[in-house]
Formats: sequence, C-alpha cells, structure tokens
Amino acid sequence: MDKVTRYEWHGSVIVLVLLCFLVITIPFGVVYFITHLLRIETQVADGTKLTEFLRSRK
Repeated sequence: MDKVTRYEWHGSVIVLVLLCFLVITIPFGVVYFITHLLRIETQVADGTKLTEFLRSRK
C-alpha cells in the first residue's frame, strides 16, 4: 500500500492578509497559516496508477 499525502488550508484569507499587511505581524501570519494547514494521508493500493490518472487529467 502506498501513502498519498495532501495538504488543505482551512483558514480565513482575510485574516491572513491582515496579519501579513504590516511587516511586524508577518511572523503571526506565518504561524496562523501553519496552524490552519491540515495534512491528510490516504492509503492507496497502487500509487503509480493514481499518478498516471492525475497526470492524464491535465
């Protein structure tokens, strides 16, 4: 079994832009971005077939 990892961000774009608007609050924006980033790991039977499928969609 192969493992597929994908990332989804579930934060507010408005809050992120406001935090990154001032130079002093950029570190808070980075922390906000990282804390609202969700890591999803999925087991698949054949990783090469999944890769071929995703590349053929483009």
